[in-house]
Amino acid sequence: MTMSKHPGTELEPEAVAATPSWLGTRPRRMIAGGIVIALLVVLGVVLFGQLAPTSTPGAAPAATPSAGASTELPAATGTATETAAPVDGPAVPDVTPVPLEEPADVTPGLVAKVTKVEEVDGTARGPGEVAGPSLRVTVTMTNSTSSVVSLRTTVISCYFGADRTPAPELREPGGSPLPASLAANSVIDGVYIFTVPADQRGNVTLLVDYSVDVQPVVFQGDIADLL
Repeated sequence: MTMSKHPGTELEPEAVAATPSWLGTRPRRMIAGGIVIALLVVLGVVLFGQLAPTSTPGAAPAATPSAGASTELPAATGTATETAAPVDGPAVPDVTPVPLEEPADVTPGLVAKVTKVEEVDGTARGPGEVAGPSLRVTVTMTNSTSSVVSLRTTVISCYFGADRTPAPELREPGGSPLPASLAANSVIDGVYIFTVPADQRGNVTLLVDYSVDVQPVVFQGDIADLL
């Protein structure tokens, strides 16, 4: 006995044969089309990422150096500070000067006097010294007391002209500064060499600065009177 097919559950052979061919290929075409669309989307994302600007919205664009411009940072510069020229010896005090040819009391019992002046060609020996026409000055110190007098802090310096320009000191030829002390009832010489221009020797100042707590002695005048 032949079982009859349930209506609607299975196509009859004639129905299958009658199904159009395009119904079997349509799903594969749809899948292929979806893949192509997906590839195009991915490609578009990649290209957009490469072309899109990387700067943050609102940020100022970075400055681009012009062609030929140096990219090196300028060297730091400080404010130039002028250095005054060194002055040999203390500044000349505002006191009444003593004529060059006269003696002067330094302290009670201690007398200073310019006893000799010579013209010499000063020789540069030490650092910073400059050779040139100079004056070799002998300063004599006389101690008439019964005690030893210290000369350790005594400074002899020279100036020339109305502006009292400091005269550079040399050691040669024949310089011999005062010793550290002077015995009782004794006399000692100190020999100093100063570079003084020949046209400035009509107004020369010699300063004998014994110590910080004693008023310096200032000799002034035309040094040609002692040559």
